[in-house]
Amino acid sequence: MGRKNIFEILAEKEDIAYQLDRIETLLSERSIDGWTLEEFVDEYCIRDWKYRGRCTSCREIRERLCVTFGEVKKNIEDINVVLNYLEYISNLIWLCNEEYIDNIGEFYDAEYQYLQENVIGLVEDLGYEIKVLDEEQRVLIVEKNPAVTAVSEIVPIKLSNKVIEYNHFRLKGELEEKRKILLSLADKFEPLRKQLKNVNPNLESNTGFLLNKMNIRHNNKEGKNASEYVANLADEELEKWYDETYQMLLLAMLEVDNIERNRMVNELKKIIEG
Repeated sequence: MGRKNIFEILAEKEDIAYQLDRIETLLSERSIDGWTLEEFVDEYCIRDWKYRGRCTSCREIRERLCVTFGEVKKNIEDINVVLNYLEYISNLIWLCNEEYIDNIGEFYDAEYQYLQENVIGLVEDLGYEIKVLDEEQRVLIVEKNPAVTAVSEIVPIKLSNKVIEYNHFRLKGELEEKRKILLSLADKFEPLRKQLKNVNPNLESNTGFLLNKMNIRHNNKEGKNASEYVANLADEELEKWYDETYQMLLLAMLEVDNIERNRMVNELKKIIEG
């Protein structure tokens, strides 16, 4: 194997610990008109941010989230701790950009740009992506999923946010939260069923089956809709079926959205081919 050129070397993924050190160093730089990012947020943003809880400073938020840098370094093997830290910084960056840069102008040093690039880069290295929910004033880090991006662009904003939120790393194991999101998606799915049945009857039938039989729309563990199979499922197995239902709902919405596109292409074929 030949030697790597300089561009191949620079493009290689770096050690996570090294990247975290760099991010924390950049975070401490006074790169925003003489302020560090956390100082700027404390001074101009935090009071009006509805997701701060009762915290009055970035330091308090870090402590509440257990993402002081010492805790992050100590728990670097725990992916959730690292993602919490990156999500915390991503929200500060969004607050800063909304409050200052977008409204006043670009008065920041190169280190602030490097900070943003390094946070995005590490998030991507870990197999996730950053999603901004502007109307909700928050930023989430979610698993990469092209179908999620596609569906989030064709549904109303409130439903779009739920589509994105289902993939949030902290929802793993949270069956009730996932079930609530699936119910919201099911409400969108129901009026599409007639159209979907015409183009993909198996997808329409199977998605409806999962919604009705896997403890989503109905209590399938006890009572009149109980199923012995579902009642005996471990939570881990039930979550897998929730995730499959989610994927099928996304596919169903994309399938219906594609009906009109296919119709236009078929019309074009008639014109061109005669």
